[in-house]
Amino acid sequence: MRNSLSGLFSLCTLMLLGQPKIDTMFRVPVPEPMFTEIAPKVLIDEAHNNLHKKETGLYALTRMMEADGAKVFANDKGFAEKGLAEFDVLIIANALHDSNVGNWQNPCPSAFTKQEIKAVEKFVKEGGSLLLIADHMPYGGAAQDLAKKFGVKWNNGFAIRQGQHWPPSVFERKNNMALDSPVTIDSDYGKKISYIASFSGSVFKVPESAEPFMVYDDSHFILMPEVAWQFSEKTKNENSAGWIQGACMEYGKGKIVFLGEAAMITAQLGDNDHRVGMNNPEDAPENAQLALNIFRYLAANK
Repeated sequence: MRNSLSGLFSLCTLMLLGQPKIDTMFRVPVPEPMFTEIAPKVLIDEAHNNLHKKETGLYALTRMMEADGAKVFANDKGFAEKGLAEFDVLIIANALHDSNVGNWQNPCPSAFTKQEIKAVEKFVKEGGSLLLIADHMPYGGAAQDLAKKFGVKWNNGFAIRQGQHWPPSVFERKNNMALDSPVTIDSDYGKKISYIASFSGSVFKVPESAEPFMVYDDSHFILMPEVAWQFSEKTKNENSAGWIQGACMEYGKGKIVFLGEAAMITAQLGDNDHRVGMNNPEDAPENAQLALNIFRYLAANK
């Protein structure tokens, strides 16, 4: 493993080159909107230093939900029981504690107060749905306390494939990394998913009540540096086998989807306008359908 790691560190440097921009031209096809009578109300968190917001990183996801019949709102306040009760679906993508803004190193405290975590837990328990996305360090650390409330152990590190970073990591049924779950099988609200592309990210462990749909084999490293993107032979690491990057679960009367990587359901443009995310039909041919499946799973029966 050490010999493979030494070659990996130089590749991680390449991953820093180029800042993606939003692909505002991409749209997820929604030929038959599901919510034509009652529009689910979706709240996208923007109150916790979120990297991905309604009209930025989640632009394509927002347009998809609207095309499917939802009403989507941005949140600029701390979570409170009364405020959350007005909505059907809460989306939290890459939240961050104030102390880590522009300072991506340990410690990585919770992005949410104990009172906020209690409010979100009650929201789900009483019938709300939650999509929680936490990417690589420091976002995994910022989500740990909230995830723990639902029995999920989130790793504040990086999931990186041995040998190369591009093309993206692939979770597919033939390598047993893509599994059956409510968001990956044929259903009244979704289509079967057999191939999911992921662009690095973080990993986690889930309770027995959850249903993983993206599970790593031993082909990746989980790297846990003290400072984001600074790796060396001394960086803590372990093999990826058994770690999870996507799972769904029922909790009380509500539902949750956990994702350890955000780009898979976004549409971005990298260097030379290279498509990164669900807007790339060659590298991520089924990611857009996965995004639609996830939303409909969370919003159905609201």
